[in-house]
Parts: sequence; structure tokens; C-alpha cells
Amino acid sequence: MSPKEFTFKLTVPRDPRMAALVTEVAGHAVSYAGIEAAAGADFLTRVSAAAAVALKAPGLPALQVIVTGDASSVTFAFDAASVAASRS
Repeated sequence: MSPKEFTFKLTVPRDPRMAALVTEVAGHAVSYAGIEAAAGADFLTRVSAAAAVALKAPGLPALQVIVTGDASSVTFAFDAASVAASRS
């Protein structure tokens, strides 16, 4: 694992209040990956919105978020949606 290449999974209870936790983890991923500030802020806003929708949706009792980073981007994948930020 390195700032240029990583994958990890986050499992959170399917509760809308957990969107803040997912957003906080996204903030750590942005810092770790060295995403530029404006792109990082936009990414956090989009992750927060996607997490809120996914955590309100019916489904399994927990939501799995798959976080990947590669040379070109960082991606958070929720259920059928994903949010990505490009590296500058």
C-alpha cells in the first residue's frame, strides 16, 4: 500500500448518521493520496451526498464501501454508485 496505489474496504451500519464517518474517511484518503485542495473539497461533498443516499436506501444491514487509489484517481464505491477524484 502506498499513496499512489491502495485498496481498502469500509463496512458501516446502514444508518444515515454514518455518512459523516464515511466523509471523514474520504478526507483521510484525500490527504493520503495528495489530492489538490479544491478537488479534494469537491470530492468530499460528492462522497458525503452519495453516502447519505446509499445509507438511506433499503438493503443489507451494513453498507460496504470500497476505496481504491491508483496513479490517476481515488474512488469510493457504494452499492451501485461510485465517486472519483482525479489526481492533479
